[in-house]
Amino acid sequence: MNFPSHRWLRAGFALVLACLLASSPWAAELSAKRQALLMSMFKEDAVLTEQVHRDFWAGVDVSDAAATEAAQDRLAAAMRNSIEYERATALSYQASMKQRKPVVNPRYEAALKDRLAMLKARNLAPDDVLAKDKAFRASLVPISRGKPFEADGKRIVMTPALVDAALQRVEASHQRLERFLNPVWAGAGG
Repeated sequence: MNFPSHRWLRAGFALVLACLLASSPWAAELSAKRQALLMSMFKEDAVLTEQVHRDFWAGVDVSDAAATEAAQDRLAAAMRNSIEYERATALSYQASMKQRKPVVNPRYEAALKDRLAMLKARNLAPDDVLAKDKAFRASLVPISRGKPFEADGKRIVMTPALVDAALQRVEASHQRLERFLNPVWAGAGG
């Protein structure tokens, strides 16, 4: 069973990515294929190979160093936000189970605030993010009581093992994306 917020990470990152790239110099270069390659790095079984990296970066004009760096900074900010959002979600679940009461990790609040600010900066509605936040907060009550909750139409009983697995996936995604978003191939490693 996938941790529910891991799907939110991919969806949230796609939303933030679209926002950040809408007017960037890379907008034209981020084809559907490149978007699919980027989103694939969030999958649990993703493996970053030199060929995948080459496919993503092939044809991307990185000659304008300032524009390239600015675009990379926006991508990195979106990536960090999505990673931190999921990490803080998992830590909230963990604390809620341990303390037997709903606990929202302060890092979650900061990541949510940053995500909303990114949307506002691009004049995009926050409705989807706010709906997911509401569902997350509602899930903390049953999680804190050891009861099942509903996510994506499935009943889930959160366990420490699920939280630990989610945190491991977050870290693995972060490491892959750091390497993937660097235009220079950094060698094998996951």
